[in-house]
Formats: sequence, C-alpha cells, structure tokens
Amino acid sequence: MSKPAIFVLSLIIKCQTGQVLERAASLTYRVLLAFFPFLIFLMSLLGFTSFDTSAILAPIYYVLPADVAILVADFLHGLEETRSRGLLSAGLFFSVYNSANGFRAIIRSANAAFDTRDERGIVKQVALSLAMMLLFALVIVVMLTLLVLGRYIWDLFVHDDLEALFMPLSTAGALAVMIFATTLMYKLALAKKIRLRQLLPGAAVTVLAWAVSSGVFGFAITNFTQYPAIYGSIAGVFILILWLNLISVILLVGNEINALLVEYNFLQHRRKPNIHSQHF
Repeated sequence: MSKPAIFVLSLIIKCQTGQVLERAASLTYRVLLAFFPFLIFLMSLLGFTSFDTSAILAPIYYVLPADVAILVADFLHGLEETRSRGLLSAGLFFSVYNSANGFRAIIRSANAAFDTRDERGIVKQVALSLAMMLLFALVIVVMLTLLVLGRYIWDLFVHDDLEALFMPLSTAGALAVMIFATTLMYKLALAKKIRLRQLLPGAAVTVLAWAVSSGVFGFAITNFTQYPAIYGSIAGVFILILWLNLISVILLVGNEINALLVEYNFLQHRRKPNIHSQHF
C-alpha cells in the first residue's frame, strides 16, 4: 500500500476514534450561537472604516451558499438600520461574549485532536478566544480593503484586455490570507508547542476544502433539494446549520491532518539512526 493511501486510511481511523463527527456537531452548535453575534461585532468594527454594507454583500454571494447569503444579507441590512439608530453599540458586549465562546469551542476541539490537555487558565483561554475573534474580524476587513483597493489599482494601471485575470488573482490572494489566518488560529488554539509551518498543511487543506465544499454544497442545495419548499421562511436557517456543520467537520479534519503529520514526523525522527553514537 502506498504512503498516501496509508496516510488517508490512518486519517479515517483517527477521525473515527477521535469522534470528529460528534465533536463537529457540538462545535456547530457553538459556532451557530456565535455566528450572528460575530456579524454584529464585525459591523461595529467596520463602523470605524469607510466601508458600507454593500462592500460586504458583494463577496458573500461568492463565498456562501445562495440561501445562506440571502439570510446574511437580510441580517446585515437590518444591522445597518439598527446602527443608524445608535442601538448596535449597546449590544456589542454580548456579541463579543457569544463570539468568544464560539472560538473557545474551537480551542477545545483543536487540543482534542492532539490529545493535549489544555491546562491554561480560564483567563488565558478567554484572552486567546478574543484574540482569535479579532484575528478573523481583521482578516475580513483586510480582505475587503484589498478587494476595494485592488479593484481601484487594477482599473487604474491594468489594460482592459487583462480584466479576466482580476477574479482569479483576487481569489488566490483571498485564499492565501485565509490559509495564513487559519494556520495562526490553529497555533493560538493549541496548548502544545507546535511550529507554525507544521500547521500549514492542515490549514491549507481546510481553506481549500471550505472553498470547494461551499460551492458544491450551494449547487446541491439549489438543484437537488427541496428545502425552500419544505421549510419555507426558515429554510435559510436550516441550510445555515447544515453548512456550519460541514465547515466544522472540515475544520476538525484539518487539525487531525496536522496532528497525524506531527506524529508521523516524530516517529520518523525517532527511527533515524544516530550516526554520532555508532562505534566503528
């Protein structure tokens, strides 16, 4: 059996013994509770910039399944009206609290993959969850900034014949930023000391799988299911739960990949003969 096949088989066994699907269901619940509070926090953060709601609405239709994108768009429109009445900042504390709880669930899941007991205190765990929340919020702001400025610079200096290259290049840039952010998130979540580059493979698989699976999921929901007809007005919420569960599974599998690679490299290092200790 080839090494890639052995690795895939080992990964499947590790995911089964590590109860990835069960932990993903628990993580989905936490992320669902944090999803809309995080949007509130993000909108409050964008309030300090020149972005308006339309700057977010355009990309989400490319990132999220159609029904989820419509649900998020309606929610953001409602937030825009709430912010204009000065009520958004009043609920900011609860938004930060609920969002941080979602990222604390990611911390617990990440350490479970490495069989590591997180002995960091509750204060440090809360601080890390807040740091992770700020990281992803800032990543979104940076991606929006790059999108807006990139579009302006592209139109200013690039010839119209190369217009078709803008979307692939901007997508590649967004994926690179997300891979770096996910790698850093894995690093912050782990109580065990692991080098950043050792977490890069799982983060890359996670982000690429997110991109592909979200597109496939949205296509399947639109063309092969009857959720909107069955669930009516709450179809978007039901599809959001399914999508978050898919994202949670991929996030945990990416961390399991990193844990398996670290374990494999450790075993390979131990098996190498120490030539300095050999007597000739």
